[in-house]
Amino acid sequence: MSGRQPKCFGDGKAVFIERNVWDPSVPEDVKKRLQGSGKGIIQGPSNRVAVQPIPPDAKHPAAGQWGLVAAANLFPGEHVIDYVGRVSTMDAAEPDSEYVAELCPGIVIDAAREGGQARFINDFHGTGKMPNVRFERRVEASGEHRLGVHVMKR
Repeated sequence: MSGRQPKCFGDGKAVFIERNVWDPSVPEDVKKRLQGSGKGIIQGPSNRVAVQPIPPDAKHPAAGQWGLVAAANLFPGEHVIDYVGRVSTMDAAEPDSEYVAELCPGIVIDAAREGGQARFINDFHGTGKMPNVRFERRVEASGEHRLGVHVMKR
């Protein structure tokens, strides 16, 4: 576990991690291709976002849970944070996890038990609003495949 865990990491159901953790279900050749030449970019807690409780009386489908909110001015197209967690094959992911995002076909990142601040991004459905961020895959200069969170146009 990181020594730089955010002051508030929400629900206490996950360990804060700074880079993806690789599940043994990912074949070695796939892992090497997706990891690139390094062990992975370290992403400490961001001061541009904050994990906060959503008031239980809020008119929000996640009322009483935790959510990720902007803690600074963020601009359309801007990269905010990366989604990190346990990288596994789709078949090995926890079937009931609400924290699964696809890294590439057949390979997912599950932040249910281990993840970063981005695991607290809430689905916009049922809020009466449009999404304000999008997930975007990218490949770093090292060859590492990442799943970034970017601000959408308002």
